[in-house]
Amino acid sequence: QSVGRWGIVLYCTIVASLWLPRGFKQLPACAIFSLRTMAALRVGFKSVKSRLVWRLAPATATAITLILTFYLRFGSIRDIGDIARAKLCPIETIKLGHWVSATYDHPPYTPMRGEVQQRVCENFDPQSTFHTWEWEPEAAHGPGGCHFSGFEESSYCRIMHNKTLAILGDSISFDHYLALSHLLGVPRALPRAMKKTALLTSWVCQNSSLLIGKRDFHLNSVGQIIEEFSPDVLVLNRGAHYVPDHELLQHMNEKVFPVLHEWQQKCMDYRKRCFFIWRTTVPGHPNCTMYTQPSDSLDEMETLIRLHPTYNWDKFSAQNELVLDALNKRNLEYEVMDAYFLNILRPDMHNGNDCLHTCLPEDNTYSALLNHILQIKYHD
Repeated sequence: QSVGRWGIVLYCTIVASLWLPRGFKQLPACAIFSLRTMAALRVGFKSVKSRLVWRLAPATATAITLILTFYLRFGSIRDIGDIARAKLCPIETIKLGHWVSATYDHPPYTPMRGEVQQRVCENFDPQSTFHTWEWEPEAAHGPGGCHFSGFEESSYCRIMHNKTLAILGDSISFDHYLALSHLLGVPRALPRAMKKTALLTSWVCQNSSLLIGKRDFHLNSVGQIIEEFSPDVLVLNRGAHYVPDHELLQHMNEKVFPVLHEWQQKCMDYRKRCFFIWRTTVPGHPNCTMYTQPSDSLDEMETLIRLHPTYNWDKFSAQNELVLDALNKRNLEYEVMDAYFLNILRPDMHNGNDCLHTCLPEDNTYSALLNHILQIKYHD
């Protein structure tokens, strides 16, 4: 048994130094994976009376790791840690959880001036430590556990290599485009004079992936974006511009859903993997300047919004359900980025502003959710 363990460590050392992209940084994950595999095999082989077969567990674990290494080297996976880590949390379980404090040596990026929709977070200093909050799903601590990936540039770029992602919707969706482009290393500031409906594109991931952002409050340009850019991933939202329920559903059923269905059919015809992600709408928070940290009570936040029905924010929850119900009745493949349950707990993230928009570089929630969904869908 000891020989088997040391043999695995020696093997992983050789592999890490010669093959794997990040060299010796892969050694711990490689060893952990192999040892876990050996332990699992020993449990399985205990039912076999032959001690010779039972003793084959170390060699079998090494062989499995060898096969995996070839796949790491020549296949689409680039990090053995992706396998050694716990499984990714199912998409539908992410929305239940809480915010936990986190501190980093520096912020993820420095916002550029000219981004009029979002403000720089109060007391932001690009040279100092960065104090923030990160989402932790309850499922991570449930039976079996799971992993919420958050945002990882390397993961996003690996998945979206030679692909196009478009984010369309209201100004909040455009804020998502801004934050994501910064996380992917785009430092460009927006023009000071820019039409609200302007279309912006950014080549990211060393020019291997195209990111598109457009303010389109009623999603009237979805067909145009599909025709011009043929996106692989569409992230859509009707946004915080309230209209009555019947008007919302009529427009979605008659204008938006048919275009999406045609797009998905074309993707199937060309054997292209296309994903449609619908983001739920998060209301603003009345009296947001009173808050300095996240809330841990959904009921408290919904009561606050219900008692101060600013800009019809109190109706957003019900309209989220209306759209999701309408989606369920259509022949569309989609995933839900259920941001409502996460950001409704962040009354502290507005930095004054209008108590609806959030501040940079604090709000990267949508990018974290997006990256997690993409990992699950493209590696399903």
